[in-house]
Amino acid sequence: MFIDFSTINGTTVGRPFERELKVILSPDTNRSINNFTFILSTLAPNGGCTDFHVHDTSGELMIFMSGSGKAWFEGIEYDIKPGTALYAPPGSEHKTMNTGNEPLMIACIFIPAIASEYIVKSAQEANNANEASNG
Repeated sequence: MFIDFSTINGTTVGRPFERELKVILSPDTNRSINNFTFILSTLAPNGGCTDFHVHDTSGELMIFMSGSGKAWFEGIEYDIKPGTALYAPPGSEHKTMNTGNEPLMIACIFIPAIASEYIVKSAQEANNANEASNG
């Protein structure tokens, strides 16, 4: 199966968690996939990030493909750059942030698979946080 990421529409998450999320492979989008979900997360330059969060039932393997930043996992801070990876088992708190001047692209593999609606939920939570802080 060959996939061109540029042909997939993404979901934009607003500040303060500015990023774009694309569901590349998922049981929701392809019937031949059943064990994992692959999401491409591109964090905006100079501060795009996730919040501290936990995935209750899925582990998340994050492979850092371009850009630079910081990751926090269970209270420890790591420098991230292309060629590094972080695995967050189910139930572990983690966060990523782009500290550089170019997009930080992360291949996020969830095992077992998560529902694609995770993207919609993440975007809505970020937009709610933005509205509350600007309120």
